[in-house]
Amino acid sequence: MSERLSLGIAGGSVLIAVAALVVAFLALTKEPPALPPPTESVPSLYTRALVDEAIQRYERIGREESVEYYSDPANVDGEWYVFIINEEGRTIAHHNPIFIDRDPEERVDSTGYYYGEPLLAATEEGVWVNYTLLNPLTGDESKKHTWARQHDGLIFGSGWYER
Repeated sequence: MSERLSLGIAGGSVLIAVAALVVAFLALTKEPPALPPPTESVPSLYTRALVDEAIQRYERIGREESVEYYSDPANVDGEWYVFIINEEGRTIAHHNPIFIDRDPEERVDSTGYYYGEPLLAATEEGVWVNYTLLNPLTGDESKKHTWARQHDGLIFGSGWYER
């Protein structure tokens, strides 16, 4: 009887060990809970999320529809909007029509800083470009922080004005 009891205990221990391994495996392979989307309260994360969303939209609906979408003022969120620059460095999507087909050499801020070069050098990993412009919401000169990412030969960007 003690031999049977010993085998029963050993077998039970094996089952417990296997169950523990299964639980551990499932815990490791389970998707972590989704984080809430960034908000304007953390402008850098919100800006990056807008650019990522624009690239995802581009992948879903294509170039022509993306250009149309981001050229529509209805798709501006306060001070946040997305712009798209083509392979020649010209703006092809912007909510303000005066910036459409903008010459790359015109990307000079109010201090004389040429921000076109770092903007057009955006990589797939992305780059922050900072420059000073007239903030259309306040009418004052403000530092603008722009996140730009290259994707499929295009540059997708968005930013916010420093308060």
